[in-house]
Amino acid sequence: MNNEKIREIRTEDKRALHKYIIIMIIALLVGLIIGFLSNILEGNAAEWIAGNLLVFLERFYPVANIVITIVLMLPVIYLYKKSRKLYQAWDGESEGEINQVEINLSYALWFTSILLVLSFFFFSVGFYINIYDASEYLSRADKICWFTGFLAAIVCTIIAQQKIVNFEKEINPEKQGSVFDQKFAKKWEESCDEAERMTIYKSAYRSFQAVTVTCLILWLFCVIGANIWNFGLMPVTVITVIWLVQVSSYCMEAIRQSKNSLK
Repeated sequence: MNNEKIREIRTEDKRALHKYIIIMIIALLVGLIIGFLSNILEGNAAEWIAGNLLVFLERFYPVANIVITIVLMLPVIYLYKKSRKLYQAWDGESEGEINQVEINLSYALWFTSILLVLSFFFFSVGFYINIYDASEYLSRADKICWFTGFLAAIVCTIIAQQKIVNFEKEINPEKQGSVFDQKFAKKWEESCDEAERMTIYKSAYRSFQAVTVTCLILWLFCVIGANIWNFGLMPVTVITVIWLVQVSSYCMEAIRQSKNSLK
């Protein structure tokens, strides 16, 4: 490596280091402020927030999955039907029209993914309340409604995703894979062209970055909570496991891809 390149690397590092130091100082100040406010909220305020949140979840959890299923499935159905009409009216040449269909279906898949995540969340809320914090007003009907709502959310998610994927396969006959197949993601990726794969890879990297930042924020919250609100070490342990799995899976796949490129 020549001297000019070395000087260029050092100059780049110095510029980045200045910004990095500023960010670290700001983060330190924010941490001190959060720690100060956490000490203030250590007593009644924290208990009041936790207590009211639990009361809200106790009252809402039986119908939560039914409500969110209806709220999220309505736009999914609308987008699916709208895409069907656009596709039927497509002249086979306009790229803008077919791209709009693809965008609509992407939004529909996004809504179904949100529904899936929230349904598991409210299932866990109901499980906790029924097992550990059952109040007197929790009836058998509430429990049946809670469990039925969870099943309805899962079934609606699977059916909606199956319809959307099959519609995508109608638009792009080269696409392969069934949502009921355990290797669906692999088959679907293999049937994508280079442009679609690049979109997948860029999206995955953005997701990697977002999850890294989220893990860092949750780690900070759990560290503060362990000392101020007696969270214990389990939350920060769970965040650490998720973080390690994410980083390790990314690095291992990068190494695997590098090895494959040498063959």
